[in-house]
Amino acid sequence: MSIVKLRPIVHATRLADGVHLRGWSSSVTVRGGAGLWRIWEILSAKLAAGIPADQVSAPEGKPEIVRAVTGLLTSLREHDMLVEVPETFTAPPAIANWLLAVADDPADAWGRLSSATVTVTGAGDLRKAAVRALVDAGVSVAEADGPDMLAWQAYAVGLRVRGETGFVTPVVPRGELSGVTGIIGTRLSAVDGPTPWVLSALTGGAAAHRLVCAIAGLPDPAHEAALVSDSAGVRPEHPTAIVTRLDPLRVSHHPVLLGGSVDQPATVADILTRLDVLTDPVLGPVPEPAAGTLPQQPAALARAGDLVGFGATTDAARLDAALRWTAYRLCPDGTFVVGVNDTHARGQALRLRALALPAAEPVADAEWASNPAARRWWKALTLRFGVPATLTVDRLAAGAVRAVVTVDGTVVAHAVEAEAADAVGFAALAATGVAQSGVDTGWPVLLTGALSYWEPEGEVTTPWSDGWSWPAGVVRHEEDLQAVLTDLVGPPPVVRGDDDLPQALAAVGFAVAEWARTTVGSAS
Repeated sequence: MSIVKLRPIVHATRLADGVHLRGWSSSVTVRGGAGLWRIWEILSAKLAAGIPADQVSAPEGKPEIVRAVTGLLTSLREHDMLVEVPETFTAPPAIANWLLAVADDPADAWGRLSSATVTVTGAGDLRKAAVRALVDAGVSVAEADGPDMLAWQAYAVGLRVRGETGFVTPVVPRGELSGVTGIIGTRLSAVDGPTPWVLSALTGGAAAHRLVCAIAGLPDPAHEAALVSDSAGVRPEHPTAIVTRLDPLRVSHHPVLLGGSVDQPATVADILTRLDVLTDPVLGPVPEPAAGTLPQQPAALARAGDLVGFGATTDAARLDAALRWTAYRLCPDGTFVVGVNDTHARGQALRLRALALPAAEPVADAEWASNPAARRWWKALTLRFGVPATLTVDRLAAGAVRAVVTVDGTVVAHAVEAEAADAVGFAALAATGVAQSGVDTGWPVLLTGALSYWEPEGEVTTPWSDGWSWPAGVVRHEEDLQAVLTDLVGPPPVVRGDDDLPQALAAVGFAVAEWARTTVGSAS
């Protein structure tokens, strides 16, 4: 026979007209008048002791009492504040309370833990802390010589401390642990020095907790971090490293991009979330893009490493900076472009090829001069910053217009879009960003409409707001534009590489396209 118990983690607060209940990861307020608190006191006491599963229902009696008990039980079930265990469930009190608080099936979890043996290798305070935490969780331990590691069956967790910094790897197959540990150790900046025992204790305990959760079938500690963390980079679909630091003593979770591929991002929100993963400030392989002290009017600017990105919004500039840095890191001569998906990467490569085409049919100013976005950015460049720029606009083919901004005989920015106004808008925006930042980009800046940009919900209909959300919506021309450009210059390949950075890009769904003759594998 099984019994239903109130999870020990549940706490209640008395309200004037009800009860507020708080569990591990959710809360609920049950309304029902001042007398509901007394009903809760009786019900919670019975549930704490355990009620046979077939008897968990409102007792017969006054309708208002039945409604109150039914409402409480319903809320407790909906918010996972009740747990069912066999009547024979026995575990050491501290372990039992923990499993009753967090496990879907505490009896099964205890069975897994009590029958498991973990091999702990390593030395010093780190090893002692891990052994102590495992024993406290009811796990049998076998100690041996070797690198710092906790191993169970075919899986293992690595742990390291160095100076005032430590880390714990995700749970991975034993054969992959060395490589994963190397990736994290390389990306994590740490300073050599003595390691205080308290940091070793924290790191060893965190490693034991992670492996115990895996053994017991509980969610990884990163799952909770993903629910409560302010960092968009902590996501359940990416394995995370646990990073420990001394001053102040703390634990944080950070995504580790270990390769493999995922679905490519489709929405603006998803693109930005993947960007946060790729540029995680602790373990990301790409520098975190930030506005810093760069001026933000009229164009938005952001810096990633030594490179500056440009955009109409801060998010667009952050994305541009990160992709620009990544493309340069793959190959400094500009052979590759990096996009948030295949369409974006291929669109950039096609445009770069098309920009090398001979001069074509000129486009009259009247075709773009009345467009709010094109006019705004051209005026910002030539009037606000007083840049003596020359603009050349020509039609490469039906549905493909090229715009090139030249200053003192040097091409500063260029664009290829389906409509003249969009081509001018992107080229002028890029040139404005260059003038505003005062940096030498080293090559002409290309901004494109090959990806989705943020746009407000609903339709903007006020006369003065026309163009406010540009370049949102430009992407609707992309499929047709790429077909035209492919006919003109041929299809650029989207390539996959085996090096660390291309694998990290694939792990967030980003893509690399080639527009000159080389391969990612030969990129430096």
